[in-house]
This record gives sequence, C-alpha cells and structure tokens, in this order.
Amino acid sequence: MWSFTERHQRIFQLKECVATRVGSPCHGRIVRAHIIPRSQLRQIAQRGRVIAVPTSLTAVMRMQRSQFEAKEIGVGEFSTMNCFCANHDKALFARVEDVPLNFSSEQLTLLHYRAVAAEFYHRRNQLESAALEHDLETGEPNDLRFSWIVTWSGKAFHEAHDALRRTEKLIAARRFKDIRSLVVRFDAPPDVMTAGAFRPQYDFAARRVQNLAEDCSYVAMHLLAANGAAALVFTWLQTDAAVAEQFVGSFAARPREQMASLAVQCAFEHIEHTCMSNTWWSDLKRSMRAALLERVRRANSLAYRRSPRCLSYRLHYADWPVADIR
Repeated sequence: MWSFTERHQRIFQLKECVATRVGSPCHGRIVRAHIIPRSQLRQIAQRGRVIAVPTSLTAVMRMQRSQFEAKEIGVGEFSTMNCFCANHDKALFARVEDVPLNFSSEQLTLLHYRAVAAEFYHRRNQLESAALEHDLETGEPNDLRFSWIVTWSGKAFHEAHDALRRTEKLIAARRFKDIRSLVVRFDAPPDVMTAGAFRPQYDFAARRVQNLAEDCSYVAMHLLAANGAAALVFTWLQTDAAVAEQFVGSFAARPREQMASLAVQCAFEHIEHTCMSNTWWSDLKRSMRAALLERVRRANSLAYRRSPRCLSYRLHYADWPVADIR
C-alpha cells in the first residue's frame, strides 16, 4: 500500500503550468502557487499557522486507516499547487493579490479561473494516477475497481478541462461579465477560509441539481476576507446558469442567520482547500468538530454517496451577521 502511495504522490506533485493559453508564454520555473493567498491566510493564522485537514495523498491514506484530524499547517504550505509558472502566477493574479478585494467583475473572473485551474490540475493528476494503477493491475482482481476509477476520473477531468478553457477564453477577450456571481458580505471577521471548484449534486433545499453520470457544470466557491470582514463568493460561467443558479439560488433563499453555518458546511463537504483559525476550531464542541471531519472523511472515500440533505442546516457553526447580498 505504501509503495502505491509513494508512486502516486509523485504524480500528484507534477509541475506544469496550466495557463499556457492565457496571455504571455510561460517564463521561469513552476512555483508552488497559493490557491488562497498568504495575505488572506495570515488574517486567521496564529503564529503563522492555520488549522486544516492535511491533503497530501500519504496523509489521507493514513487517516483512512485511523481517523481524520485537523492539524496546524504553516501559511506557506497550505493550499499550494504546482500548476502555474512564476510569470503567470504573478501577472494573472495581480488584480486579486496586490489590490484590495472589491469583487469587481475582473476579480471575480480571476478568482473563478484560479479555482477551476486547481480543480483541473487535481483531476488530471487523479486520472493519470488511476490510469497508471489500472495498467499495473491488468489481469488482477483489483482491475475492475481501477477501471471504474479511471472512468469517473476521466469524466471529471474532461469537465474541468472544458470549464478551464471556456474561462480562459473569457479572460483573453476580457468578457468578465460572462462570469456570474453571488457575493455575501458578513459583518464579522472570517474564522474559516476556502477556495475551490466543484460539481454540485444537491442544493441547499435537498433538491438534485445535476446527475454526476451526465454532463456536469462547475461552481467555484471562495470564503475570504475583504476589508477585515468575511465574504462568501459563488461564481459560475453564464453558460452553466441552469445548474449553478438553482444551486446558488437555494443558498440565497435561506434565512440570513443560517448563511454563515451553511457556508462552513459547504466548504467542508466540497472544497479540499479549507482551513480555519485555531481559536474557532478549539471553541467548537467536540461533536461539531467530529461532524465536520466526518464530511471530509466521506468526501475522500470512493464509496461515498451524498444524501440530498448533505447541505441542510443542522448545526450552528458561525455567528457572522450578513451585511449585504449581491
């Protein structure tokens, strides 16, 4: 098992810039690009560290045999992926890294692009890893299992690739208005931060929004700080409006006092790059921490089948009053 893990950990650390079709050619080395900027992470860090569930393949494999747990991780190490060269990482994301977040249409497009790029990078490596194991296991009892993994990984890869390329075209044409969004500003500092893209299966009213066996659309989610207060952002391509607007609309229809807790649940359910402050995590009841960790454990299991009520409001995780919804 550990030789398997080491082999596939190398694939998941593949260094390649995915932004080859945006702007200038690649220059310089591949960098460990942050999906959540360091400047954001420092706002919830204590002694330069945040709390998160480790995401490396080796750590996940170990936790599958014991239990999932959250640990301190340095802000320089959290949410990094080898998917951009130094040139593109600096030039593409200067508008969200070097200036305050005001969630302009350009900033929203760049946030969406980075989240989809990270998803594409992860899905591509997942597909290559599963395909390699399938080739090695040919004729063995595990062959059918890896064939199933290859099929589903390939589907997710192609859908992420399609979303990435469509977003790149919008950036190249500066058609930022073709990225739709819901922005919820809270009147309190964030305790949790997240960034990523996912294919929603059910909405916040326990209704199916899409069947993962059919053609699927992506939604990106960010929970960040803007002007010292928490801000939740959902973004999606205008061409994916049918699925995304049902999902996001069901969130917007929830009572405002539930929105912070539902955002936390959604992050732990769907987004790998999710972290929190030590104080907030320590202050949660043990049962509430266990419920969030169980979401992460199930999300990392190939056998997990989501319930329609996976995002229903049940526990109160955060007291961030809603200040504005756009």
